[in-house]
Amino acid sequence: PRDPNGGWSGGYPSPRPAPYGVSPYATPSGGGNEPEQPLFEMADVWTTLLGTIAVLIVGVVATFIWVWVAPRAVAVKDAKGGVSLLVPETKAFAGADATYFFVTLGAGLLCGAVAAIIARHRGLAVTVALGGGGFLSGLMVAWLGCWLTGGPVTRWAHHASTGNHDLFIQLQTRPFIMAWPIAALVVTFFVALATSNRSPA
Repeated sequence: PRDPNGGWSGGYPSPRPAPYGVSPYATPSGGGNEPEQPLFEMADVWTTLLGTIAVLIVGVVATFIWVWVAPRAVAVKDAKGGVSLLVPETKAFAGADATYFFVTLGAGLLCGAVAAIIARHRGLAVTVALGGGGFLSGLMVAWLGCWLTGGPVTRWAHHASTGNHDLFIQLQTRPFIMAWPIAALVVTFFVALATSNRSPA
């Protein structure tokens, strides 16, 4: 049927309301003339930079924790400079990898929780800082821990005297490097999911 102005009313005197409040596809009230918000503002750049630095600082602490608590295999250096394990079937290497995993996993959970508390409104910047910084920190812990304990084997053997010594630690299971960034991002994801339905204050 036509309305008094000659148009088609479709049987409704006014536009039908959205069934669940405001339609996500509705045009903004200003007619769509508002300037679009940039994806990345200068504050986001600073958040990413400072957040990454903060995560790397936590990585230094995590390195010392790994070096302190990780089990170490005992190696023997003979008079000719050869190096062999005192107990070839030792489980120290697997133990060092497991220790690395739990230390970096805990660091990732901690970083994710702190970021969710103090900088959740900077979503993309926080994601970049936690993901990139966590990955770099995971690499740093693996490299710095090996270096601090005397590795790799050529460097360790050069400085070790003849006799029994604790062997340097080295990460064998490379995928464990991803434990830190994944843990941090999972925390922020669930925090964002849990708070997305709350009305703003």
